Amino acid sequence: MKNISVIIPTYHFADVAKRVIQATLNQTLRPTELIIIDSSSDNSIEDLANGLESDIPIVYQRVDQAFPGEARNKGAAIASQDWLAFLDSKTVPVSDWLESNFKALDESKADIIFGTTKYLASSSFQKCLQACVYGLKTIETTPGTLIQKSNFDKIGGFREGVRTGDDMEWRETIKRSTLSYISPKRISLTYNELPEHLLPTLKRFFIYQLHTSRVDIQNTSKSIMFSFFLIFMTILVPKWNSIVGWEDSIFYFPNITKLYISSLAVFALLIIFLKRNWVSRYANSIVGFSIVVSAMITFFLIAVSWNKVIAGWVEDSVWYFPHITKIYVFLALFSSIAYRGIYFPLKNGFAISDLLPFWWLKVGLLGLMLDIVKAPGYILGALLNLLSK
Repeated sequence: MKNISVIIPTYHFADVAKRVIQATLNQTLRPTELIIIDSSSDNSIEDLANGLESDIPIVYQRVDQAFPGEARNKGAAIASQDWLAFLDSKTVPVSDWLESNFKALDESKADIIFGTTKYLASSSFQKCLQACVYGLKTIETTPGTLIQKSNFDKIGGFREGVRTGDDMEWRETIKRSTLSYISPKRISLTYNELPEHLLPTLKRFFIYQLHTSRVDIQNTSKSIMFSFFLIFMTILVPKWNSIVGWEDSIFYFPNITKLYISSLAVFALLIIFLKRNWVSRYANSIVGFSIVVSAMITFFLIAVSWNKVIAGWVEDSVWYFPHITKIYVFLALFSSIAYRGIYFPLKNGFAISDLLPFWWLKVGLLGLMLDIVKAPGYILGALLNLLSK
């Protein structure tokens, strides 16, 4: 017999929250306690909780507006059972979620099992968003996770004060700990509430990236300082000699741009060969983002200066490339569109027939727009976090 406290943070959306709660109460392995942490500004969730008829104790707690991580922490603090199971207000568990996941825990002898969520789409826009961001495969998520309360206390709760990213950081903390964990392939939950319009989606991804950048850097500003320094240097170095006055200045540095680019290349190779774990850890962090931005700026400056520096504007030269800047910009944009519109969907469960003849272009353009709005969110969030320190 498993004594389980299921914790559901809610913020409005009573209709879908009702489906989540009903699916939880109707599990093949029933929970011992259901905890609802509600930060809604109206009484819709409270009325829903008060109207439920179940022999399972339901603990409803109204709190001031709280992000999901804060609500989960509050739920864990008042939970009275040995096991904690986390859900979201929009992630509907399959009927045997608790039973099958506890069975997987018993078979693997692991301490923790993470949730797996499949994102569903119905409208044309939702299907495009699903293709370029989520895919058809299940995704490891914090909703659906089962953990003993004693282990939760040992690991520590979710970071508070951020809207998103705290759950990913919490899972990474578990993966670096001595506790064993598994992530099943079968579906634990389904999510059918993807946005249906472009502008709200762009706003959502900007805000999420604003908060995620703060989580990625954790409690240190070193990553941010390095990131901004790297981007600043990429812009400054090619202009250095013209700023200091060329050969007449004591600060003149011959071939400074070539040396800088070579140094970046050597640095990247050393990291790849000597610090593979570091690469994996920061691949999606502000450091990884800044390296990508620096590389893009570097290649753009090379493209802009190529015909002037290499070919000397001599159109008959073998090194002269007509419209090289336009070609570079086109290739950069096309690469992003092709990645989001073809490679990512194929990697994550879509068939090539789903993408042809032209749907991949629509998917890729949406992915490109999302990447564009995420960039300032990442930078602004990192800067705000640095200032707050």
